[in-house]
Amino acid sequence: MSYVELYSDDVLDVVSLGHFTNDFNESGGDYIKVQIISSTSDIVLGNFYSNRLLFKYSTVDEYYFGNYHYHPENTEMGFCTGKIHIDGNTISNLKPLALPGSKNEPLNPDTKYRKHFEVFRDDNNRIYIKPNEIIKFLKLGEAKYKLRIYFLRNIKSTLGSFFKTTTNNLIENGNFLAGLEATQTGDLDRSLGRNNFFIRDNPGIGQYVLEQDGIGNNYYDMRITGIKPNTSYVLTCWVTWNSSFNGKHNIFSFSNTSTVPSHNAGLSKQNKTDELGSWIDNVVTNLDTSMWYNRPSRIIEEKLIGGLTWYRLFTKIYTNENADLGSINIILGNSESHQSTNSSGRRYFTDLRLESIENFETALTTHFDSLKDGVY
Repeated sequence: MSYVELYSDDVLDVVSLGHFTNDFNESGGDYIKVQIISSTSDIVLGNFYSNRLLFKYSTVDEYYFGNYHYHPENTEMGFCTGKIHIDGNTISNLKPLALPGSKNEPLNPDTKYRKHFEVFRDDNNRIYIKPNEIIKFLKLGEAKYKLRIYFLRNIKSTLGSFFKTTTNNLIENGNFLAGLEATQTGDLDRSLGRNNFFIRDNPGIGQYVLEQDGIGNNYYDMRITGIKPNTSYVLTCWVTWNSSFNGKHNIFSFSNTSTVPSHNAGLSKQNKTDELGSWIDNVVTNLDTSMWYNRPSRIIEEKLIGGLTWYRLFTKIYTNENADLGSINIILGNSESHQSTNSSGRRYFTDLRLESIENFETALTTHFDSLKDGVY
């Protein structure tokens, strides 16, 4: 939590908060709390939240800004005052204010309601608020006021977002939470070389990453269950290499999905795909072969964190009718012929996802947009 105090002789129309969109993620549970305080004392005149619904009482033309709850089993009661219902003290049937063009249906996920105040973005993605529109709710006279602005995160939203990400992901612990393996099938028993889980700043959900050095046959072997035949899958991950890593950047290979060796393990070879992953573009002019990724469309997105550039890469997987074991081995790493020879070289992975999609040609872009938006 952090906050900033703002003073002014006048009621301000716009206040820039000094934060940018990339470090304020409302879909991840970030929100702002604003306290209106008298400039001559520490008396709080009102508390307002960017993530709370704006209500009016059903019987009087007044706004309500406190805690609230909803009764899905009794829609006539609707939204009520307080976190829990207390007979005799709880006021029922608060009126949320739907945004223009939105249906006023509380159980409809497409319904959009007004919040206590809106968080705006300028052309440079800096966020700002309009205190005038907050202070007017208190019907205060002309005076000096102090705004105390808190930047907060709703842990429940973070957990809810995390659980949502696991809904379609066949890799149980792709963010190595608590420093544990990606699946429960003893992956380290089948892996070779350096495979450590340790805390490092990363673009995934948790604190931990998988660390490799790329020396020799250094790979991490995951057995993933729930695999179906004749199905399209996309494997995505965040990966980065430090400046000492001097091997090739090949990372993806697969095995073990058919009981018949001649059936190529139930996998159909995909076009625009190699051991570095897949790409989208058909023809690239003036291809820069000096770059490790050689085709920009291999990269879904990239982020600079802790001095390292992380890349979200992907690879297409299609299981044909011979994928009869119900599982697949996904191998992260490289062979000895592609090894790094520098003992201080490091490769890091996090946020491993294996998800089925309907069609590679039509669904890839939509899938990647959902990853970048945090929708999953």
